[in-house]
Order: sequence, then C-alpha cells, then structure tokens
Amino acid sequence: MPETTPASPHAATRFPATADALRSAEQRAAYDLIERRRGRVPAPYLPLLGSPRVADLLEQLSTELWTGTLPQRVLEAVFLMTAHRQQCRHQWETHAAKALSAGLSLEMVEAIAAGKIPEDGGSVEAAGRFFLALTECHSVPDELFEQVQGYFGEHGVAELVAFCGLAGTVALLLNVQLPQTADS
Repeated sequence: MPETTPASPHAATRFPATADALRSAEQRAAYDLIERRRGRVPAPYLPLLGSPRVADLLEQLSTELWTGTLPQRVLEAVFLMTAHRQQCRHQWETHAAKALSAGLSLEMVEAIAAGKIPEDGGSVEAAGRFFLALTECHSVPDELFEQVQGYFGEHGVAELVAFCGLAGTVALLLNVQLPQTADS
C-alpha cells in the first residue's frame, strides 16, 4: 500500500452527522441501533448517517455476510484485496491482523499487499481469482465460477459476489470520509 496519512481535518466537515450534536433524530436512532447491534459504530457507518436507512441496511447486509457461509479467511483476504486496490489504508490497517487471526499466513498477507493473489492452492486463492476477475474483467469465466462453486456452493458464490460489493463500498466510504494525502 502506498504511504498515506488521513487528512482528518476534512472528515468532520464532509459528514456533519459524524458529530453527535449535529445528528437529527433519525440519524441518532440509526446510530443507536447500529451501536446496540455491534457494541460500537464502525467508521464506515458514520458517513452513511447522512442517509440513516441506508446506514441501517448496509449494517444488516454486512452482518449477514460476515456471519454467513464463507470462511473468515476468505472474507478477510477479499477485504484486504479490496483495501489494496482501493488504497484504503484504514480498511487495511483494521483488517491485516484480523486476516492473520483468521488463518491467512503472513506470506499471503504480504502477497496481497504487493497486489498479488494469495496462494494456498485452495479456497482463498480461488476466491482471490474470482475477486480479481470480477473487479478487473467485470465477469467471471465459467471454469473459475465452477471452481468457486465447488468450494462454496451456490449460496456461497452469491455471498462472495455480494461481499466483493460490500468490501468495495466500505473502502469507498472510508476513502471519502478519511481522505488520504501522499506522504512527502
């Protein structure tokens, strides 16, 4: 990942709803609901408080996908691949240790940091190839689709596609909320 630092002075002015005192009743209700479900309100949901219903729905989708049928190591690999592609330092820093705890090796995390597919000869590598095909070529070849379906089944493939979208959405939200500037 390129060296960047958050340009935090802009974050508050970009999303006034991130400041507790500036939230409308609807925004406070969404904030409180997410906080009750998760014990805190993670950074990606703060900019979404501008649209409280969207914040609530995205949080529900996120919870469903993170607790769905896909292995945590696959989810973390896709999340890190997205963080790398979107140059989302916050997403990377929040999930690199989680990826290791979920069973990715240090070599796999380093490969992702270098823009490569994490190789395990199995489900993580297949999911990584699926992610890259979907995000770079905007389609998935039949052979790769069948390989991933062999690992995760039809339900898992549906979740993987949705998770790729969720990971991208989170990275975009964070990059808008916490803009980065290149270190000099």
